[in-house]
Amino acid sequence: MKTLYAVYREAIKAISEAGCDSPEFDAQQLVSYCFGLNKTQLLMNSGTAVDEVKLIHFEDCVKRRCNHEPLQYIIGMWDFHRFSFKVGEGVLIPRPETELLVDFAVEKIQKNGYSVVLDLCCGSGCIGLSVAKLCPRVKVFCVDISDKALEYTRQNKELLGADNVTVIKSDVLESTGFVGLPRPDIILSNPPYIRTEDIKGLQEEIAFEPKLALDGGEDGLIFYRSLSEIWYPFINRGGYLAMECGEDQAADIVSLFVDKADKGKVIKDASGLDRVVVIAR
Repeated sequence: MKTLYAVYREAIKAISEAGCDSPEFDAQQLVSYCFGLNKTQLLMNSGTAVDEVKLIHFEDCVKRRCNHEPLQYIIGMWDFHRFSFKVGEGVLIPRPETELLVDFAVEKIQKNGYSVVLDLCCGSGCIGLSVAKLCPRVKVFCVDISDKALEYTRQNKELLGADNVTVIKSDVLESTGFVGLPRPDIILSNPPYIRTEDIKGLQEEIAFEPKLALDGGEDGLIFYRSLSEIWYPFINRGGYLAMECGEDQAADIVSLFVDKADKGKVIKDASGLDRVVVIAR
């Protein structure tokens, strides 16, 4: 009978040999998921014999991770901002830098008393739902074209009890995409922004994520043009459009608004990279 610590060390070795970036972290997360033990509990119970049924599940999860399936998909849940969200195949994995959009929106809502927020290309709904939970008097509309993504949004809405959120299927690239929606005070968006040609060169884990949520067209800017031409004029005066972007895209995105807006700024992420472009309406 194998001990808990032995299977944990074997998992680290296997994940490391598979070329994954953070084998010890991944192994700890899988131990927590499969055996219900955090890092401290793992050490305190290191000599305990593992349950055979749970071991089978654990070894299957390790094998999936060794095949470079994202850890988040294996676990099925991931933390974002102050909340946990269901994630899986067909939806983009929430990332820490995207929390900047939530922080920006909450600050402006609390300062200006805004009442309507749109989350365009919402995916799992992590942006809009986080804003809705932190600002319960605001009406939030989560918009996406993907049925798979919207199913996760609906599940996460129910999970969080976010009754002030409405989930809408619509194409952000279409001029009729906003039909039926109220004029927003803030539009938030983490749109697909990777250049089509660059997708094939990304790390193996990203290949599991939906291309629909990654592909920003030949120059990576197709969605930003739509946000500039279709959605920006739809925002109430005195409001904002805040968009996540790739580290080398901020200047190109700002240029799309030169003839439309007088005020804007770029917010850097924790690594000092340009990450969010904000345009005032």
